[in-house]
Amino acid sequence: MSSNTRILPFITSEIRMVQLSKNDWTLFRALKRAKRATIEALSKDASLKTEAVLQSAYLLQTEGLAEVKEIIETVYELTAEGVTYADKGLPERQVHDYLLINGPTLLTDLKSIFPAVSIAIGWLKRRGWAVIETANGDSVLSPRAADELPEERILQDVKVGMQFTLNDVSVERQVAEPTLKELEKRNVVRAQQIVAREVVLTQAGDETPLRASPAADYDIADLTSELIRTGAWRGRLKPYDVSAATLPLYPGKAHPLRRLIDEMREIFISMGFTEFRGPIVESEFHNFDVLFVPQDHPARDEQDTFYLSRPAALELPTDLAERVAAAHKFGCEGSVGWGGEFDLERSRRAVLRTHTTGSAFRYLVRHPQPPTMIFGIDRVFRRESMDSTHLPQFHQCEGTIHGEDLSLADLISVLKAVFERLGFDRVRFRPGYFPFTEPSLEGDVFVDGSWLELVGAGVFRPEVTQPLGLKSVLGFSIGIERIAMLKMGLADIRKLYMSDVAWLRDTPSVLR
Repeated sequence: MSSNTRILPFITSEIRMVQLSKNDWTLFRALKRAKRATIEALSKDASLKTEAVLQSAYLLQTEGLAEVKEIIETVYELTAEGVTYADKGLPERQVHDYLLINGPTLLTDLKSIFPAVSIAIGWLKRRGWAVIETANGDSVLSPRAADELPEERILQDVKVGMQFTLNDVSVERQVAEPTLKELEKRNVVRAQQIVAREVVLTQAGDETPLRASPAADYDIADLTSELIRTGAWRGRLKPYDVSAATLPLYPGKAHPLRRLIDEMREIFISMGFTEFRGPIVESEFHNFDVLFVPQDHPARDEQDTFYLSRPAALELPTDLAERVAAAHKFGCEGSVGWGGEFDLERSRRAVLRTHTTGSAFRYLVRHPQPPTMIFGIDRVFRRESMDSTHLPQFHQCEGTIHGEDLSLADLISVLKAVFERLGFDRVRFRPGYFPFTEPSLEGDVFVDGSWLELVGAGVFRPEVTQPLGLKSVLGFSIGIERIAMLKMGLADIRKLYMSDVAWLRDTPSVLR
């Protein structure tokens, strides 16, 4: 039915008269008074539920009497760290206050007093609040003058557990915006965008009389059997415009990251791969030693890997451990190995796995007869500082192919097929380095005018395969979150793990 059914032009007047329902008239009166207001304000003024206000507001917009505007606003909230800093002060301020009271202090003493002293020192030097000097061969931190920071004023303005906007802080907007972005990078505040709706009275609405006549009230919006039987609906049924805009519908759907993982699983299964799973908690032996990573490699340091206290150590397969130890000490097939001693006690130490390659070789040891093509998509853990491109926990897709006389050409052909099915047309490969593969390569895809690295791959070295009783083994590893960022157009990887309902609703069910 055309919207003209609600408009009754009178020949005797140039001002059009509009017939609306009771709710529509109630909202129209409130809007006439306010001229413009938010949905929440109109709901309070008109004593209507927000759902009824929205419905009537969109009807008024269809009639040209009002305009519904969506305003995207950024709201902020303190994180757990932010709550601590709001109470005790930023790390650099805590250390600076201590230095003002106690004077120049040894760095070693500060480390025992302040858990976050390494963060504080970086900011103290950046702000010029302190300098590191040498006294008797020891490093000493000495204070300098320090002004109040806009970050500190913001932390004083906000309340714990409450959301706030730029309008809620006493810092000027041009200063507050970059300051809040910096606090977000420091994980002091978290930000999310919300959509607010505002209704504005149009010129046509301003010129339209409030009411045509009492008979113009269409107070029935839903038919019932009683209304149909008695005919009481006649002349009172609210017109229904099938061409009018409706409120958006948000059906339930899987998380975008889960949909991408499912898509990748389907790709590999359709190519003949078998899926494997493995434990999150691994020994250093399965996580590093099996892959011929030397026991003094930097990747095994505690600043790069999460080590566990419970369990602190895991049991090793004795025969396999001896063969792997021999490969490390003496090598094989022309290799001289790493030499030195091999510490089995270190191999038993428990870690959160840094990759899923160890789980792949667990599977191959149980299924040693080629040909075998396996893949696994699961969580891995690295001691990374969280920022827009790094997370301490992420998903890795591991692919492993076991056969006879496999070459780098076989590996490249498989990777090209995978990326083509993922929707990346332009792919290139270049030499790379990994301790456990030789030759090694890295794969890039061309997106938005630049090449981005997505995969590390190579042919596993004999020092890896021979102790395990395997032949030619190819392997590759793909970061799932990095592909998700490309497919979803994200600039910040943390978006994938935020509870941002608006973003989850608006993200398409089918990724490009």
